[in-house]
Amino acid sequence: MRADTNDVAFRLLLSLGELWEGLQNANIDPTCKGLHLTKEYLGGYTRYSAGPSTRPRLVVEWNESSRHLRVLRCEEWAGVEATISGTVAYVRAEARLKGLIDVVDATFVGACGEQLPARRTVCKASVPVGASASR
Repeated sequence: MRADTNDVAFRLLLSLGELWEGLQNANIDPTCKGLHLTKEYLGGYTRYSAGPSTRPRLVVEWNESSRHLRVLRCEEWAGVEATISGTVAYVRAEARLKGLIDVVDATFVGACGEQLPARRTVCKASVPVGASASR
């Protein structure tokens, strides 16, 4: 996965971030599949920090209105796509049981469907998520 809006796994990660608080309020625990994510609002940007534990391997700031992505940290994270995929599948199954599938699916479909141009800034040299340091 690349911390880039052209990467589907990354866009699904951002959509999980959008849903995160609501999922927890609906008693759906998205962390049970190994993905830990926090979201902070910073003026016009939203900071997403994600990783396989409470120590984030990926930290980005996203401004939806200007379509600007700032990559602050992007460390190696083995199995990131599988973790995101497993979390999405779990969230969808739980949302279906709780009658929330329409809202959840609309968010995921929206994340995967539209590819608007975005500006990307890497604020620190880093290894792409899922890649080895030797590449």
